[in-house]
Amino acid sequence: MLGFEDSIGRPVDIVRYYKRGQDKVFPTATELNRIDQIGVHRIPFYNWKPDGLTWRDVANGAADDYLRELAKELADNLDEPFFLSLSAEMEDEVDVRSGSGQTAADFRDYFRYVTHMLNSNGVTNVVTVMNYTGSYKWASQPWFLELYPGDDVVDWIAQDPYAYDLLRVPDLTALLNQQGPDWPGFYTWAATTFPDKPQMLGEWGVHDPPDSPRLNADFLDSVAKQLPAFPRLRALVYWNHGAITADGRRISVGTTAVDSSKQSLLAFRRLAHSDILTAPWSCPTGVIKRGPAT
Repeated sequence: MLGFEDSIGRPVDIVRYYKRGQDKVFPTATELNRIDQIGVHRIPFYNWKPDGLTWRDVANGAADDYLRELAKELADNLDEPFFLSLSAEMEDEVDVRSGSGQTAADFRDYFRYVTHMLNSNGVTNVVTVMNYTGSYKWASQPWFLELYPGDDVVDWIAQDPYAYDLLRVPDLTALLNQQGPDWPGFYTWAATTFPDKPQMLGEWGVHDPPDSPRLNADFLDSVAKQLPAFPRLRALVYWNHGAITADGRRISVGTTAVDSSKQSLLAFRRLAHSDILTAPWSCPTGVIKRGPAT
């Protein structure tokens, strides 16, 4: 994260952390140091997913001891609102077989249960994010609408779109609404379905093709220009990845590192310092009032 900030020449507003399993709670000391750095306001965005338990297991109480411990750590250390998604991009983990514990209805109950467990154990500043993949592949599934946990436990709606094919997805408008038959694209669908919910890009990235470096820069230059046309979109969390895994393997989908070329870096710096991304926040983070667990 700090290297990313050095590259773009400004601190980020949101820093995202991915957590898995029931053996370690968060935030860590390192994360707290970054969040509480003097002169910088960074909002933590956590994603938690269980390990060795199905969604149904968690909804039935199998992770209760961990969730109580987690709630205490969060309540003791985070005073201001923070974002939390649960099993982000959950669509790929749905198992429609009866009894799998991983049906869309199981996810819905799991999300509701974890949210209420945290709330009832003192975490009242959590801003929950329903973090979809955002692709037509999943929106076309018959169970897609069953995933949604309910307005009373969801604060924000997110998608995780990527622009790997810049001829097909050349700009922000195309990225936000990658369409399909009878599917207007995620942004339009979410704005229509959840008109009172802010949207974010929980992850997003733009490939930098080495043979056509101008395509990446053109895309990034489109963001500040086109963003005003999407008033529900209030946060963009960039995935800065060089297409190399931690063990040195190259992944095939493309690089989204902002410093992958001179053109890319200069364009991302222009975006990061644009008026629309440096203006005072116009959307409070927001925590909805929770009702009793159901």
